[in-house]
Amino acid sequence: MDEISFYTREDGETLPLFATPKDGKTSVDFLTNWIAENRDALQDKIREHGAVLFRGFDIESPQDFERVALSYQPELSTEYRGTSPRKLQPGTKAVFSASELPYYFPIGQHLEMSFLPAPPKEIFFSCLIPPVSIGGETTLCDFSKVYRDLDPEVRERFEKKGVMYVRNYTRSSRSFSIDPTMMKGWEDTFYSPDKALVEDECRKSNIDFNWYGAQKDSLKMTNREEAIQHHPETNVPVWFNHVQVFSMPMARKYVQFHCTRAKSLFFYFVYVFVSILAWLGSFIKPQNLGFTTLYGDGTVVSGADLKCVNDAISKNLVFNRWQKGDTIFIDNFRISHGRQPYRGKRKVVVSWSKPCSKPKAFSERA
Repeated sequence: MDEISFYTREDGETLPLFATPKDGKTSVDFLTNWIAENRDALQDKIREHGAVLFRGFDIESPQDFERVALSYQPELSTEYRGTSPRKLQPGTKAVFSASELPYYFPIGQHLEMSFLPAPPKEIFFSCLIPPVSIGGETTLCDFSKVYRDLDPEVRERFEKKGVMYVRNYTRSSRSFSIDPTMMKGWEDTFYSPDKALVEDECRKSNIDFNWYGAQKDSLKMTNREEAIQHHPETNVPVWFNHVQVFSMPMARKYVQFHCTRAKSLFFYFVYVFVSILAWLGSFIKPQNLGFTTLYGDGTVVSGADLKCVNDAISKNLVFNRWQKGDTIFIDNFRISHGRQPYRGKRKVVVSWSKPCSKPKAFSERA
């Protein structure tokens, strides 16, 4: 462990823990060997701080990043059931673009694939081209603190009811939709045009499904999950759901925040654009949107409750400017990530570990 220096931010924030090389040992070979030899100690630091960010190493390509991620987690997953479009990086087996969503669109804080019964245990990011504009950070937030800071009445409501996720997909070839939350088709989500395979995957994840439309080529998926989970290793309660992401009104708030932060006329127009999208989305029943989160009993989450969640997240949001080669290992059962809007070039890639079953399933309710 002595060959790498560890430190936290000068403002007292302990998320993430930074790791930098000593004595000019910056090569990918050195880093991969060090991680493999010190895996248990590194894991302890990730559990303690929530994330460890390696800075100052010669990570310059998706292939470099894959080597680093594999040195810690030899079995990376390639299964992705999220809504954000991603592309597999050439020359790799398990490295993807972080998101293909437009640069001006914010991505709310979330634990990767938390809407599934078994999300990844860890997620890994690397910045190959850092943004030069205001924004572009992969923001972090400790969702155990969000749980702690939520209004007790709101927290109790989510604990009692759980959450219901409703996702609608058309065929990938049908690219146009007035629904701004329709981001990709079901063939892209499941990497197959085979309906039987899709149905089998849904059953494995306890997801109800229904084919609808004139051609029976649109897919509705519904599943209920707990809104709160206890960390599988520390037993700390964690805010564990996608309500702040699967919500157009929240996206509008995120853009409004960045508009104020960037003081940019361009993002003012983005704010107007997203506001129009949110207005259009309001004419669509929640159950028919591309994605939405309801209470577990099927009722709509109120604007007041969404604001409470947003306030608790904003209070604990951590901004770190990317530097070239930065690579971060994140505990996905506690630390959320998001993306701030930006302008110009930026390239961040991602990998994640194999699924890890949640400690408590919705079906375990009495």
